[in-house]
Amino acid sequence: LEVFDHEKFNNWVEKGVAPAIEPSLKLYEDVLNLGFKVILLTGRSERHRSVTVDNLINAGFKEWDQLILR
Repeated sequence: LEVFDHEKFNNWVEKGVAPAIEPSLKLYEDVLNLGFKVILLTGRSERHRSVTVDNLINAGFKEWDQLILR
């Protein structure tokens, strides 16, 4: 059993280097191309909003209508 380490996760999030999950990026692109509004939902905390936005943009998620964080 591996215990989730919140501190390590938060440190990793703050680096802003999470790569896109390819099937998620493909779905995102397909949904945009079909003209739907995009809402992104993440388990990241509100205090990580800025780094998350930058990370999303760098990973290929360039536009959305709403980003919901914890």
